[in-house]
Amino acid sequence: MKIKNFYHSFANLYKIWFFCTALFGYGIIASLVTDASNSRLLTLPYRVIILGNSILFCIFLILKNLSVTQHDRSPRKNLRTTQELLIFILFIFLASLSFRLIYDVGYNNVLTKEPSEYLLNWFGICLIPATTFLFLDFKKSQKYLYLSWVFLAVASSLVIPGVLQGQVSRVFIEQGRLAGEALNPISLGHQGGSLLLISLYILLNKKYFKNKRDTILYILFLILGLGLLIFAASRGPIIAITLCVILLLISVQKKGVNILKVFSIMIIVMIFANISLSLALDSGSNIVERFSSIANDFDSSRFVQRPELYRTAIELIAEYPIFGYALEIPVLGYPHNLILEAFLATGLLGGFLFLLLYVYAGIKALRIIMDENNSWGWLGLIYIQYAIAAMLSGALYSSYTFWYLFFAIIGLKKLNTAYLESKV
Repeated sequence: MKIKNFYHSFANLYKIWFFCTALFGYGIIASLVTDASNSRLLTLPYRVIILGNSILFCIFLILKNLSVTQHDRSPRKNLRTTQELLIFILFIFLASLSFRLIYDVGYNNVLTKEPSEYLLNWFGICLIPATTFLFLDFKKSQKYLYLSWVFLAVASSLVIPGVLQGQVSRVFIEQGRLAGEALNPISLGHQGGSLLLISLYILLNKKYFKNKRDTILYILFLILGLGLLIFAASRGPIIAITLCVILLLISVQKKGVNILKVFSIMIIVMIFANISLSLALDSGSNIVERFSSIANDFDSSRFVQRPELYRTAIELIAEYPIFGYALEIPVLGYPHNLILEAFLATGLLGGFLFLLLYVYAGIKALRIIMDENNSWGWLGLIYIQYAIAAMLSGALYSSYTFWYLFFAIIGLKKLNTAYLESKV
Protein backbone atom coordinates (compact mmCIF):
# COMPACT_ATOMS: atom_id res chain seq x y z
CA MET A 1 0.00 0.00 0.00
CA LYS A 2 2.86 2.36 0.86
CA ILE A 3 4.57 1.58 -2.44
CA LYS A 4 1.33 2.26 -4.30
CA ASN A 5 0.85 5.59 -2.52
CA PHE A 6 4.47 6.56 -3.16
CA TYR A 7 4.10 5.69 -6.83
CA HIS A 8 0.88 7.70 -7.08
CA SER A 9 2.48 10.74 -5.39
CA PHE A 10 5.58 10.51 -7.56
CA ALA A 11 3.47 10.27 -10.74
CA ASN A 12 1.49 13.38 -9.76
CA LEU A 13 4.62 15.38 -8.95
CA TYR A 14 6.26 14.25 -12.17
CA LYS A 15 3.19 15.32 -14.15
CA ILE A 16 3.31 18.80 -12.59
CA TRP A 17 7.07 19.08 -13.12
CA PHE A 18 6.72 18.07 -16.77
CA PHE A 19 3.96 20.65 -17.34
CA CYS A 20 6.11 23.50 -16.03
CA THR A 21 9.33 22.31 -17.67
CA ALA A 22 7.74 21.96 -21.10
CA LEU A 23 5.76 25.20 -20.86
CA PHE A 24 8.25 27.55 -19.19
CA GLY A 25 11.56 25.69 -18.99
CA TYR A 26 12.92 26.98 -22.29
CA GLY A 27 13.34 30.46 -20.82
CA ILE A 28 15.75 29.08 -18.22
CA ILE A 29 17.78 27.17 -20.82
CA ALA A 30 17.81 30.11 -23.25
CA SER A 31 19.10 32.48 -20.57
CA LEU A 32 22.24 30.34 -20.27
CA VAL A 33 23.13 30.81 -23.95
CA THR A 34 25.81 33.46 -24.50
CA ASP A 35 26.57 32.75 -28.16
CA ALA A 36 23.72 32.36 -30.63
CA SER A 37 25.86 30.25 -33.00
CA ASN A 38 26.17 27.55 -30.31
CA SER A 39 22.67 27.87 -28.87
CA ARG A 40 21.56 24.40 -29.97
CA LEU A 41 24.20 22.78 -27.78
CA LEU A 42 21.94 23.76 -24.87
CA THR A 43 18.48 24.02 -26.40
CA LEU A 44 18.56 20.77 -28.41
CA PRO A 45 19.14 18.47 -25.39
CA TYR A 46 16.26 20.27 -23.64
CA ARG A 47 13.96 19.61 -26.61
CA VAL A 48 15.07 15.96 -26.80
CA ILE A 49 14.36 15.46 -23.09
CA ILE A 50 10.90 17.01 -23.44
CA LEU A 51 10.13 14.89 -26.51
CA GLY A 52 11.38 11.66 -24.93
CA ASN A 53 9.40 12.26 -21.76
CA SER A 54 6.35 13.17 -23.84
CA ILE A 55 6.41 9.88 -25.72
CA LEU A 56 6.73 7.85 -22.51
CA PHE A 57 4.17 10.04 -20.77
CA CYS A 58 1.63 9.69 -23.59
CA ILE A 59 1.90 5.91 -23.53
CA PHE A 60 1.51 5.79 -19.75
CA LEU A 61 -1.38 8.26 -19.61
CA ILE A 62 -3.32 6.69 -22.47
CA LEU A 63 -3.06 3.23 -20.90
CA LYS A 64 -4.04 4.62 -17.51
CA ASN A 65 -6.95 6.59 -18.99
CA LEU A 66 -8.25 3.52 -20.80
CA SER A 67 -8.10 1.53 -17.57
CA VAL A 68 -9.96 4.24 -15.62
CA THR A 69 -12.60 4.58 -18.35
CA GLN A 70 -13.39 0.85 -18.23
CA HIS A 71 -14.14 1.03 -14.50
CA ASP A 72 -15.76 4.47 -14.46
CA ARG A 73 -19.43 4.44 -13.48
CA SER A 74 -19.76 8.23 -13.28
CA PRO A 75 -23.12 9.67 -14.40
CA ARG A 76 -21.37 12.65 -16.11
CA LYS A 77 -21.87 11.03 -19.53
CA ASN A 78 -22.86 14.20 -21.38
CA LEU A 79 -19.74 16.05 -20.24
CA ARG A 80 -17.47 13.21 -21.33
CA THR A 81 -19.26 12.81 -24.65
CA THR A 82 -18.96 16.53 -25.46
CA GLN A 83 -15.30 16.59 -24.49
CA GLU A 84 -14.54 13.45 -26.48
CA LEU A 85 -16.28 14.94 -29.52
CA LEU A 86 -14.18 18.10 -29.31
CA ILE A 87 -10.99 16.07 -28.95
CA PHE A 88 -12.06 14.01 -31.96
CA ILE A 89 -12.59 17.20 -33.99
CA LEU A 90 -9.22 18.46 -32.79
CA PHE A 91 -7.43 15.35 -33.99
CA ILE A 92 -9.19 15.49 -37.37
CA PHE A 93 -7.79 18.99 -37.83
CA LEU A 94 -4.35 17.95 -36.58
CA ALA A 95 -4.30 15.01 -38.99
CA SER A 96 -5.16 17.28 -41.94
CA LEU A 97 -2.54 19.83 -40.91
CA SER A 98 0.07 17.09 -40.46
CA PHE A 99 -0.73 15.68 -43.90
CA ARG A 100 -0.40 19.16 -45.41
CA LEU A 101 2.95 19.70 -43.70
CA ILE A 102 4.34 16.34 -44.84
CA TYR A 103 3.09 16.95 -48.38
CA ASP A 104 4.60 20.44 -48.54
CA VAL A 105 7.92 19.23 -47.16
CA GLY A 106 8.08 16.44 -49.73
CA TYR A 107 6.51 17.96 -52.84
CA ASN A 108 5.86 21.69 -52.45
CA ASN A 109 8.55 24.26 -53.20
CA VAL A 110 6.95 27.29 -51.53
CA LEU A 111 8.39 26.71 -48.06
CA THR A 112 10.92 29.28 -46.87
CA LYS A 113 12.90 27.14 -44.39
CA GLU A 114 14.72 23.81 -44.33
CA PRO A 115 12.24 20.88 -44.57
CA SER A 116 13.60 19.26 -41.41
CA GLU A 117 12.78 22.40 -39.43
CA TYR A 118 9.06 22.05 -40.18
CA LEU A 119 9.00 18.37 -39.22
CA LEU A 120 10.96 18.84 -36.00
CA ASN A 121 8.99 21.91 -34.95
CA TRP A 122 5.57 20.42 -35.60
CA PHE A 123 5.93 16.81 -34.51
CA GLY A 124 8.85 17.01 -32.08
CA ILE A 125 8.23 20.33 -30.32
CA CYS A 126 4.51 21.04 -30.78
CA LEU A 127 2.26 18.05 -31.40
CA ILE A 128 3.67 15.14 -29.39
CA PRO A 129 4.40 17.11 -26.18
CA ALA A 130 1.07 18.96 -26.48
CA THR A 131 -0.85 15.68 -26.32
CA THR A 132 0.27 15.18 -22.71
CA PHE A 133 -1.45 18.43 -21.73
CA LEU A 134 -4.84 16.76 -22.24
CA PHE A 135 -4.19 14.80 -19.05
CA LEU A 136 -3.59 17.47 -16.42
CA ASP A 137 -4.39 16.52 -12.84
CA PHE A 138 -7.30 18.94 -12.41
CA LYS A 139 -7.25 18.51 -8.61
CA LYS A 140 -3.78 20.04 -8.25
CA SER A 141 -4.18 23.47 -9.84
CA GLN A 142 -2.39 25.34 -7.04
CA LYS A 143 0.71 23.16 -7.35
CA TYR A 144 0.77 23.78 -11.10
CA LEU A 145 0.37 27.49 -10.38
CA TYR A 146 3.16 27.83 -7.82
CA LEU A 147 5.70 25.75 -9.76
CA SER A 148 4.89 27.70 -12.95
CA TRP A 149 5.54 30.92 -11.05
CA VAL A 150 8.89 29.55 -9.80
CA PHE A 151 9.98 28.61 -13.34
CA LEU A 152 9.02 32.05 -14.67
CA ALA A 153 10.68 33.82 -11.74
CA VAL A 154 13.94 31.90 -12.23
CA ALA A 155 13.95 32.38 -16.01
CA SER A 156 13.27 36.11 -15.69
CA SER A 157 15.87 36.55 -12.94
CA LEU A 158 18.52 34.91 -15.12
CA VAL A 159 17.97 37.62 -17.74
CA ILE A 160 19.20 40.35 -15.36
CA PRO A 161 22.96 39.51 -15.39
CA GLY A 162 22.95 39.46 -19.18
CA VAL A 163 21.36 42.89 -19.29
CA LEU A 164 23.79 44.36 -16.77
CA GLN A 165 26.84 42.84 -18.49
CA GLY A 166 25.77 44.06 -21.91
CA GLN A 167 25.40 40.59 -23.42
CA VAL A 168 22.11 41.61 -25.05
CA SER A 169 23.21 45.09 -26.04
CA ARG A 170 23.70 44.13 -29.69
CA VAL A 171 20.02 43.38 -30.21
CA PHE A 172 18.96 46.38 -28.15
CA ILE A 173 21.17 48.75 -30.11
CA GLU A 174 20.10 47.34 -33.49
CA GLN A 175 16.37 47.02 -32.82
CA GLY A 176 15.69 49.05 -29.68
CA ARG A 177 14.29 45.89 -28.07
CA LEU A 178 15.57 43.70 -25.25
CA ALA A 179 16.41 40.13 -26.22
CA GLY A 180 18.76 37.27 -25.44
CA GLU A 181 20.99 35.23 -27.71
CA ALA A 182 18.41 32.43 -27.82
CA LEU A 183 15.29 34.35 -26.78
CA ASN A 184 13.79 36.88 -29.17
CA PRO A 185 12.04 40.08 -27.96
CA ILE A 186 8.55 38.62 -28.45
CA SER A 187 9.32 35.50 -26.39
CA LEU A 188 11.06 37.55 -23.70
CA GLY A 189 8.12 39.95 -23.56
CA HIS A 190 5.67 37.09 -23.11
CA GLN A 191 7.86 35.50 -20.45
CA GLY A 192 7.87 38.73 -18.45
CA GLY A 193 4.17 39.19 -19.13
CA SER A 194 3.32 35.71 -17.83
CA LEU A 195 5.32 36.37 -14.65
CA LEU A 196 3.47 39.66 -14.19
CA LEU A 197 0.11 38.02 -14.81
CA ILE A 198 0.59 35.06 -12.46
CA SER A 199 2.07 37.26 -9.71
CA LEU A 200 -0.90 39.62 -10.01
CA TYR A 201 -3.33 36.68 -10.00
CA ILE A 202 -1.87 35.34 -6.74
CA LEU A 203 -1.80 38.78 -5.12
CA LEU A 204 -5.44 39.51 -5.98
CA ASN A 205 -6.80 36.05 -5.22
CA LYS A 206 -7.95 35.73 -1.63
CA LYS A 207 -7.87 31.92 -1.79
CA TYR A 208 -4.06 31.94 -1.61
CA PHE A 209 -2.57 32.63 1.81
CA LYS A 210 0.13 35.32 1.74
CA ASN A 211 2.07 36.81 4.64
CA LYS A 212 3.88 40.15 4.29
CA ARG A 213 7.09 38.52 3.08
CA ASP A 214 5.24 36.57 0.38
CA THR A 215 3.36 39.68 -0.71
CA ILE A 216 6.58 41.69 -1.07
CA LEU A 217 8.17 38.82 -3.05
CA TYR A 218 5.25 38.62 -5.48
CA ILE A 219 5.26 42.40 -5.93
CA LEU A 220 9.01 42.41 -6.67
CA PHE A 221 8.66 39.72 -9.33
CA LEU A 222 5.58 41.44 -10.72
CA ILE A 223 7.79 44.52 -11.21
CA LEU A 224 10.51 42.39 -12.82
CA GLY A 225 8.00 40.88 -15.26
CA LEU A 226 6.64 44.34 -16.03
CA GLY A 227 10.15 45.64 -16.72
CA LEU A 228 10.94 42.79 -19.13
CA LEU A 229 7.61 43.31 -20.88
CA ILE A 230 8.33 47.00 -21.48
CA PHE A 231 12.03 46.63 -22.35
CA ALA A 232 11.21 43.88 -24.87
CA ALA A 233 9.14 46.55 -26.68
CA SER A 234 6.99 44.05 -28.58
CA ARG A 235 3.45 45.02 -29.43
CA GLY A 236 1.94 41.53 -29.20
CA PRO A 237 2.91 40.77 -25.58
CA ILE A 238 1.89 44.25 -24.37
CA ILE A 239 -1.51 44.05 -26.09
CA ALA A 240 -2.11 40.50 -24.83
CA ILE A 241 -1.11 41.26 -21.23
CA THR A 242 -3.18 44.45 -21.15
CA LEU A 243 -6.30 42.53 -22.19
CA CYS A 244 -5.56 39.73 -19.70
CA VAL A 245 -5.08 42.18 -16.83
CA ILE A 246 -8.46 43.74 -17.69
CA LEU A 247 -10.06 40.27 -17.61
CA LEU A 248 -8.37 39.54 -14.28
CA LEU A 249 -9.65 42.79 -12.76
CA ILE A 250 -13.18 42.04 -13.95
CA SER A 251 -13.01 38.55 -12.45
CA VAL A 252 -11.71 39.68 -9.04
CA GLN A 253 -14.38 42.39 -8.92
CA LYS A 254 -17.01 39.68 -9.42
CA LYS A 255 -15.41 37.59 -6.66
CA GLY A 256 -15.64 40.40 -4.10
CA VAL A 257 -11.94 41.12 -3.58
CA ASN A 258 -11.23 44.21 -1.47
CA ILE A 259 -11.36 47.24 -3.79
CA LEU A 260 -8.72 49.09 -1.78
CA LYS A 261 -6.31 46.17 -2.19
CA VAL A 262 -6.90 46.05 -5.95
CA PHE A 263 -6.50 49.81 -6.24
CA SER A 264 -3.25 49.80 -4.22
CA ILE A 265 -1.65 47.05 -6.31
CA MET A 266 -2.69 48.67 -9.59
CA ILE A 267 -1.21 51.99 -8.42
CA ILE A 268 2.09 50.16 -7.84
CA VAL A 269 1.86 48.61 -11.32
CA MET A 270 1.22 51.98 -12.98
CA ILE A 271 4.05 53.71 -11.08
CA PHE A 272 6.61 51.07 -12.05
CA ALA A 273 5.25 50.91 -15.60
CA ASN A 274 6.05 54.62 -15.93
CA ILE A 275 9.49 54.14 -14.36
CA SER A 276 10.26 51.18 -16.66
CA LEU A 277 9.06 53.08 -19.71
CA SER A 278 11.23 56.09 -18.85
CA LEU A 279 14.30 53.88 -18.33
CA ALA A 280 13.63 52.00 -21.57
CA LEU A 281 13.27 55.21 -23.59
CA ASP A 282 16.42 56.67 -22.04
CA SER A 283 18.26 53.46 -23.01
CA GLY A 284 17.21 53.76 -26.65
CA SER A 285 14.03 51.68 -26.75
CA ASN A 286 11.85 52.09 -29.85
CA ILE A 287 8.64 51.07 -28.07
CA VAL A 288 6.87 54.33 -28.97
CA GLU A 289 7.83 54.03 -32.64
CA ARG A 290 6.62 50.43 -32.76
CA PHE A 291 3.17 51.36 -31.49
CA SER A 292 2.97 54.38 -33.77
CA SER A 293 3.62 52.09 -36.76
CA ILE A 294 1.24 49.37 -35.65
CA ALA A 295 0.17 48.46 -39.18
CA ASN A 296 3.65 47.11 -39.96
CA ASP A 297 5.22 43.79 -39.06
CA PHE A 298 8.49 45.44 -38.18
CA ASP A 299 9.96 48.89 -38.41
CA SER A 300 12.43 47.74 -41.05
CA SER A 301 11.33 48.07 -44.67
CA ARG A 302 12.88 44.65 -45.35
CA PHE A 303 9.70 43.06 -44.01
CA VAL A 304 6.31 42.94 -45.67
CA GLN A 305 3.34 44.64 -44.04
CA ARG A 306 0.60 42.58 -42.39
CA PRO A 307 -2.23 43.84 -44.64
CA GLU A 308 -0.36 42.51 -47.68
CA LEU A 309 0.14 39.13 -45.99
CA TYR A 310 -3.55 38.91 -45.11
CA ARG A 311 -4.70 39.99 -48.56
CA THR A 312 -2.47 37.46 -50.32
CA ALA A 313 -3.55 34.67 -47.95
CA ILE A 314 -7.25 35.40 -48.56
CA GLU A 315 -6.70 35.38 -52.32
CA LEU A 316 -4.99 31.97 -52.13
CA ILE A 317 -7.75 30.58 -49.88
CA ALA A 318 -10.38 31.71 -52.39
CA GLU A 319 -8.39 30.11 -55.22
CA TYR A 320 -7.83 26.79 -53.40
CA PRO A 321 -10.91 26.37 -51.15
CA ILE A 322 -11.14 22.58 -50.89
CA PHE A 323 -7.72 21.33 -49.80
CA GLY A 324 -6.00 24.66 -49.22
CA TYR A 325 -2.87 26.00 -50.89
CA ALA A 326 0.11 25.40 -48.60
CA LEU A 327 1.51 26.06 -45.15
CA GLU A 328 2.99 29.34 -46.30
CA ILE A 329 2.55 32.11 -48.82
CA PRO A 330 5.19 31.97 -51.60
CA VAL A 331 8.24 34.11 -50.74
CA LEU A 332 6.39 35.87 -47.87
CA GLY A 333 6.20 32.94 -45.42
CA TYR A 334 3.44 32.22 -42.91
CA PRO A 335 0.59 34.78 -42.72
CA HIS A 336 1.06 35.75 -39.03
CA ASN A 337 -2.55 34.79 -38.27
CA LEU A 338 -3.48 31.29 -37.11
CA ILE A 339 -7.02 31.30 -38.49
CA LEU A 340 -5.93 32.46 -41.93
CA GLU A 341 -3.12 29.91 -41.84
CA ALA A 342 -5.55 27.11 -40.96
CA PHE A 343 -7.73 27.96 -43.98
CA LEU A 344 -4.64 28.41 -46.18
CA ALA A 345 -3.14 25.05 -45.19
CA THR A 346 -6.20 22.80 -44.85
CA GLY A 347 -8.98 24.41 -46.90
CA LEU A 348 -12.41 25.58 -45.83
CA LEU A 349 -13.34 22.46 -43.85
CA GLY A 350 -10.10 22.34 -41.89
CA GLY A 351 -10.19 26.09 -41.36
CA PHE A 352 -13.73 25.99 -39.96
CA LEU A 353 -12.81 23.11 -37.64
CA PHE A 354 -9.89 25.11 -36.25
CA LEU A 355 -12.04 28.24 -35.95
CA LEU A 356 -14.66 26.24 -34.04
CA LEU A 357 -12.04 24.88 -31.64
CA TYR A 358 -10.33 28.25 -31.22
CA VAL A 359 -13.62 29.98 -30.35
CA TYR A 360 -14.64 27.14 -28.01
CA ALA A 361 -11.30 27.24 -26.17
CA GLY A 362 -11.54 31.02 -25.82
CA ILE A 363 -15.08 30.86 -24.39
CA LYS A 364 -14.12 28.02 -22.05
CA ALA A 365 -11.06 29.96 -20.84
CA LEU A 366 -13.21 33.03 -20.16
CA ARG A 367 -15.72 30.97 -18.19
CA ILE A 368 -12.91 29.44 -16.13
CA ILE A 369 -11.49 32.90 -15.42
CA MET A 370 -14.84 34.29 -14.30
CA ASP A 371 -15.89 31.23 -12.25
CA GLU A 372 -15.14 32.02 -8.61
CA ASN A 373 -15.19 28.31 -7.71
CA ASN A 374 -12.66 27.29 -10.35
CA SER A 375 -9.02 27.54 -9.28
CA TRP A 376 -7.72 27.19 -12.85
CA GLY A 377 -8.45 30.84 -13.64
CA TRP A 378 -4.71 31.55 -13.97
CA LEU A 379 -4.43 28.91 -16.72
CA GLY A 380 -7.32 30.55 -18.57
CA LEU A 381 -5.49 33.89 -18.42
CA ILE A 382 -2.21 32.43 -19.69
CA TYR A 383 -4.09 30.69 -22.50
CA ILE A 384 -5.78 33.94 -23.55
CA GLN A 385 -2.35 35.62 -23.51
CA TYR A 386 -0.81 33.09 -25.89
CA ALA A 387 -3.95 32.71 -28.01
CA ILE A 388 -3.68 36.44 -28.74
CA ALA A 389 0.10 36.15 -29.18
CA ALA A 390 -0.16 33.37 -31.75
CA MET A 391 -2.90 35.23 -33.60
CA LEU A 392 -0.75 38.36 -33.90
CA SER A 393 2.56 36.70 -34.71
CA GLY A 394 2.70 32.94 -34.84
CA ALA A 395 2.68 29.91 -37.11
CA LEU A 396 0.64 26.75 -36.57
CA TYR A 397 3.64 24.47 -36.99
CA SER A 398 5.86 26.26 -34.45
CA SER A 399 3.69 27.96 -31.77
CA TYR A 400 4.35 25.28 -29.16
CA THR A 401 3.29 27.33 -26.11
CA PHE A 402 -0.07 28.03 -27.73
CA TRP A 403 -0.61 24.36 -28.54
CA TYR A 404 0.30 23.19 -25.02
CA LEU A 405 -2.17 25.61 -23.45
CA PHE A 406 -4.78 24.93 -26.15
CA PHE A 407 -4.69 21.20 -25.38
CA ALA A 408 -4.81 21.94 -21.65
CA ILE A 409 -7.94 24.09 -21.97
CA ILE A 410 -9.66 21.61 -24.30
CA GLY A 411 -8.92 18.72 -21.93
CA LEU A 412 -9.68 20.53 -18.67
CA LYS A 413 -12.76 19.21 -16.90
CA LYS A 414 -15.27 21.84 -15.83
CA LEU A 415 -15.47 20.99 -12.15
CA ASN A 416 -15.40 22.85 -8.86
CA THR A 417 -11.65 22.40 -8.49
CA ALA A 418 -11.42 24.69 -5.48
CA TYR A 419 -13.70 22.32 -3.59
CA LEU A 420 -11.84 19.26 -4.82
CA GLU A 421 -8.46 20.65 -3.78
CA SER A 422 -9.74 21.21 -0.25
CA LYS A 423 -10.51 17.48 -0.12
CA VAL A 424 -7.10 16.34 -1.36
